[in-house]
Amino acid sequence: MPTATGTINPNSDAALEVSEQAEFLMNAPIADVAANFGVSIDEAVKMRVEAVKAAVPLHMDVQVRPVEPKGNLIGFASVKFNNGFVVDDFKVLQSDKGIFVGNPSKPDGKGKFWDTAHPTTKEAHAELTEAVRTAYHEAVERLQAHTAAITKADKKVPMKEQYTDAAKQAAEHNANRPAPVKDGKTKNAEH
Repeated sequence: MPTATGTINPNSDAALEVSEQAEFLMNAPIADVAANFGVSIDEAVKMRVEAVKAAVPLHMDVQVRPVEPKGNLIGFASVKFNNGFVVDDFKVLQSDKGIFVGNPSKPDGKGKFWDTAHPTTKEAHAELTEAVRTAYHEAVERLQAHTAAITKADKKVPMKEQYTDAAKQAAEHNANRPAPVKDGKTKNAEH
């Protein structure tokens, strides 16, 4: 039975039906799936693919390397899918509409390029674009923080000032120290 958020209550009979249906879709022979749902073999295959997609969400680990802008190219990305497959050389591109992803490609010998890897659905393309866009912004923020740290380090205090400051700190530290004790008496008390 749907709850207020529009999801199925996991303890309900409807959830059990959905769970049994998903298991049947993923494990039964395709011919049985087609017969059970009254669809063609092709439709049964599509149903199984959708059930598998729902059962195994796509996980993307994106690494972006920003580069000095050249035209609309602002970086490159490598994407690891479900911790088991990596695709390199996605291009991170900037346009008037924002950041978008260019697929890895190679020349065809006639001055044109063709994609060597690409998303097959609009949803996958949107998910990839968002993951790369987020990773790009994070990489740029890390570079900016690193640059700020380097800039701060470059503004070093001259050596003469460092010696003067160190001498003042040592004098303050020594002034606050108690006199050394010798045989239970202070050094000043012996004189």
